[in-house]
Amino acid sequence: MMAEVISTTGERQEEINLPENIFNQKSNPGLIWEAIRNHLANQREGNAKTKSKGEVSGGGKKPWRQKHTGRARHGSIRSPIWVGGGVVFGPSPRDYSVQMPKKKKQKALLVALSDKMKTSALKVISDLTLETNKTKEMAKVLSGLGLKETRTLILLDSISEDLKHAARNIPNLNLKRAKDLNIYDVVGAEKIIFSKNGIEQFIANYSNKSGKTEVTND
Repeated sequence: MMAEVISTTGERQEEINLPENIFNQKSNPGLIWEAIRNHLANQREGNAKTKSKGEVSGGGKKPWRQKHTGRARHGSIRSPIWVGGGVVFGPSPRDYSVQMPKKKKQKALLVALSDKMKTSALKVISDLTLETNKTKEMAKVLSGLGLKETRTLILLDSISEDLKHAARNIPNLNLKRAKDLNIYDVVGAEKIIFSKNGIEQFIANYSNKSGKTEVTND
C-alpha cells in the first residue's frame, strides 16, 4: 500500500510502502465499538462513596425517650431521615473496568487506522520541526496542511518541550507519540498525521511475529 509523504506546507516529497496487514484491515464497526467501550470503562475510577446508617458517626443513644414528649419516636440520629444521617442505597466504590483480550484491542486499533486510510484521513509528513515554540508557528503548520479548523491527531516518534509548548493552546490539536496511540484518539480525530519516523515507530510495535515488517521507500 503506497502512501505519499508530504512536507508541512502540503508539498509532495516521496512515496513509502506501508504494510497492508496494518493499514488495509477489513472494516469492523462492532470491534471498534467494543474497544471504545473497553477504553472508556477502564478510565472510570469508581470511587463514589456515601456513608450508610452504620457508618455515620454519633447517635450512640436514643435522642429522647420513647413516649410522652409529643414528638416522633426516634432511635438514632444516624437514621436516613435525619439531616446528617446515613444514605440509603448510596454509591460505594466499585470496579467499572471491562475485560478485552489484548490482541482484540490491537486488532481494533488497526481496523480504525485502516478506515482512516481508506477515507484519506491519514497522512504522512516528512518531519515536524518549528523555528520557535510559539503557538502561531504550530498554527501556521496546520494552516499549511489545511487543518486549521479540523480535529487533528499528530503522531511523532518523540515530542520535544518546544512542540508541547507550541501545541498546548490549540484546542483541536492532539499531539502524541506514535507508540502511545489508542483507539479513542483515532476515532475522535477527523485527520491523523504521522511523521515518517512516527509511522515507522508504530509499525515496529505491530510487527508480524513471523518477521519484521518495515516501511520502505518506493
